[in-house]
Amino acid sequence: MQNARGDGMVFSSYVFLILFLPAVLIGFYSLRARGAYGASVTFLLLASFVFYAYWSLAHLLLLLGSIAGNFILGRWAATGPTKAFRKTATTVGVVGNLSLIFWFKYIDFAGSNLAALTDSSWTLLNILLPLGISFFTFQQIAYLVDCYKSGEYEKRPRNYALFVSFFPQLIAGPIVHHKTTRPQYTALARGALNLEMLPYGLMIFAMGLAKKTLIADPIARSIDPIYAAAAAGDPISAAAAWAAMIGYTLQIYFDFSGYCDMAIGLGLMVGVKLPINFNSPYKSKSIIEFWRRWHITLSNFLRDYVYIPIGGNRLGQIFRLRNIFLTMLIGGLWHGAAWTFIIWGAIHAALITGNHALRLWAPALDAWDGIAAVTLKRAATLAFIMLAWVFFRADSLPAAGAVLSGLASFGTPDIALTPALWILMAFAAGLALFAPNSLEVAGYLKQPGATHPPAQGFFSRVLKPTPLAAFATAIMLTCGVLVAWRPAVFIYFNF
Repeated sequence: MQNARGDGMVFSSYVFLILFLPAVLIGFYSLRARGAYGASVTFLLLASFVFYAYWSLAHLLLLLGSIAGNFILGRWAATGPTKAFRKTATTVGVVGNLSLIFWFKYIDFAGSNLAALTDSSWTLLNILLPLGISFFTFQQIAYLVDCYKSGEYEKRPRNYALFVSFFPQLIAGPIVHHKTTRPQYTALARGALNLEMLPYGLMIFAMGLAKKTLIADPIARSIDPIYAAAAAGDPISAAAAWAAMIGYTLQIYFDFSGYCDMAIGLGLMVGVKLPINFNSPYKSKSIIEFWRRWHITLSNFLRDYVYIPIGGNRLGQIFRLRNIFLTMLIGGLWHGAAWTFIIWGAIHAALITGNHALRLWAPALDAWDGIAAVTLKRAATLAFIMLAWVFFRADSLPAAGAVLSGLASFGTPDIALTPALWILMAFAAGLALFAPNSLEVAGYLKQPGATHPPAQGFFSRVLKPTPLAAFATAIMLTCGVLVAWRPAVFIYFNF
């Protein structure tokens, strides 16, 4: 499998910022100004197809085929003549979606490992991973299961296609439930929208752009050579190893947080409210809390469509802990076809299972509170998360081992670590650990410090544009655009 890298339309690229986004906004609002509300929704759908086709025209055909097949199966799953027919349609859809992911994402990994076990040969197929396939297939799996359970389905092909392919969330989420977008697209096609959402969305988008281009990407350019050296088998000094571990911890935070902000901001610009997917996870006091703050919609999907179907807590606490472990292990494998992701998933599976076990059998420890307790819990949680990120980032298990062993080594690889990098990382760490997050600042969260989205996952209020907010937005947009001359793909675009 090859990761979906290339010269695509990244949100922080000039082709997106200067050409695509202005064209979409002008076309969308021009149609709405003429009262062509339905046409404006169709325009969003066509724009989403153009966005995806810019990455790969061939994969757009795959996406269209997936949309058409799941649309038909969803109707059958909801309204088939018998329960057996509906169940069969659902099963065919779920298996088909999973088979699609397996073929494009895991076939080489499975084949090469099976060949190693059986002492046979495997010729790598090197299939290019379609961008966003894990997200649009998971989203449609949830749709099919919900159709079967509720007996309801989307009757409009256009709205269903937009539910799957809406460009702000197509590539890396959030994983959206159909019930949250269906009324929004229906409302968009019928009447006017709140125009205050446009500047409000632009403000959130600007914060995300600044996180990506001013923090995540510069850190990445500094630590990538360290991981490359580890992959090449070079010795890693303590300073380089610590920079690699801390740097990636901050890079992935601001990369994914920035993407989530930009997705929400883009949605608001066209009147669509996407669910919250990221909420200050490094402030967590436990690994359980971390997964309620990091990639929230994926955690909810794994709970609703993996953990509960395999048994949940129906067979007692021991089986419940087993199911938690298996769910998190599957979550690790979902991120990529490599042993590094499996090890990362196993670490989190062990941590979260142990966390739940402590809550069962040592409730006093879980209830321990106070400044010292909170500080210790936050520090311990972050330490485990940081160590696990090394496996997530490394190109191989030996490379991860080189970085981890380097944490206490005295090697001196020829890798420049400038004071500017340490200053940037210190600033980024301060924001991640102590500052209110961007959605709290913007008022998109129901209340500061919330660990889950508000009702329906939508923002609770729209702030009136102020001169200060407008000035801050202009500064962040200007700085973000000025440094966007070499845009980097978002980390989660590769999953």
